[in-house]
Amino acid sequence: MATTRWKDTVTSDIDTALLLLMRKVENDNRSSVMSRENWTSEKVFAENRNITLFGNEIIFNVIRFAYDKITTCGVDVNVIPQSGNIIVYSANNSLNYIIDKNTDAKLILRKLLSYTGKNEIDSNKFEFDCDFFLWLINRVYYANNSIDVNDKNEFELELKSIKGFSGDTEDLQTKVSATGESVMNIISTLSFFLESRKLKQINLALKYKSHDSIELILKSGTLEVDYKSYSGSFEDDGRDELIAKLYLMSYMEIVPVLIQEYRTDIENDLWNKERYVEFMNNVANTLKEKIEAKTTAINKGLPEIE
Repeated sequence: MATTRWKDTVTSDIDTALLLLMRKVENDNRSSVMSRENWTSEKVFAENRNITLFGNEIIFNVIRFAYDKITTCGVDVNVIPQSGNIIVYSANNSLNYIIDKNTDAKLILRKLLSYTGKNEIDSNKFEFDCDFFLWLINRVYYANNSIDVNDKNEFELELKSIKGFSGDTEDLQTKVSATGESVMNIISTLSFFLESRKLKQINLALKYKSHDSIELILKSGTLEVDYKSYSGSFEDDGRDELIAKLYLMSYMEIVPVLIQEYRTDIENDLWNKERYVEFMNNVANTLKEKIEAKTTAINKGLPEIE
């Protein structure tokens, strides 16, 4: 589930927020073209749970909600059931919501919380850009995989592989994408990368602390964790707690570490325009060599080089 994150500027107490989120929500006026009705919400954990991230205790719970999205066109009424989850968490006297919605996330939160004023909910998203995605691919391509998380080198974040990426090509008409278990090992796939004008999404496989396999899908404004492919110390937790912990760890530890490393590489001139051009040339040369080797093998009647 692709998620967005929002900060509550009115309520800072998690139990107060949970009570608000479970209150009855009034239906929209049916006279409008579209309305939201029949709201339900429930708390997943009877007691709040906690997790320690970067030395800070995080208190969290999950709200499961549902409603009907109703569109009216003449005499026709279409009812489309909607549902979702909200991870509510308190950290450093701040209250945030991670919700598996994007375009209508703020509206849903305001409805459930019964907020009617201004600036009660602020966006707290990660705005990833193309250069950040290019940097990630560059690090994996050159097997520069390890990122020290603290000064004592007690543990590290390992960039295991790029599982896929997508974006627009130079002519703005064609979409490019590449997916697969070993996408970074398939040279032909990199030809898509050479055509890319603006990468918009990347699928990244990681190893972190006691978590052997974490897969993230990063897109500007949204973050998704593929919890089904996860392996690590959260496996003994129930499904809801596993998912909540993975998202909390990704939002509060993993992605901030990636962003910090990206900015550090820029600051130290390890990633800049010249490095990018060098990277592109290396990719192009490797692709050229691969094509030439295959062509030679075909002309000589030899088995093609994999």
